[in-house]
Amino acid sequence: MIDWHHPRIHERLRCFGLTLFTLGVASHNEFNPPVAIATILVATLLVVRLRIELGIGRDEERSSLERKLRHIDLINALAIVPAALGALALLPRLSDFGCSSI
Repeated sequence: MIDWHHPRIHERLRCFGLTLFTLGVASHNEFNPPVAIATILVATLLVVRLRIELGIGRDEERSSLERKLRHIDLINALAIVPAALGALALLPRLSDFGCSSI
């Protein structure tokens, strides 16, 4: 059952939405393997983050909550690397659309 009054419900929904979005991006880039792999890596990290988010209870102890939030921050930092590499792999395709001024 979903606890709609949990203090971190917005973070959980946002993480779930981002996971679905990145899987959609991966499925639309099946002919561009670097982008597909990068988005799958980001989606995997988001699933790990969502699992940590779902493990945060309403009455979580302060030390446990801080540890889980540090893990979430670490996952956010790690997700930047494959996202940036995927974006760099898309740059050559942008020139095909006449956006070479980027």
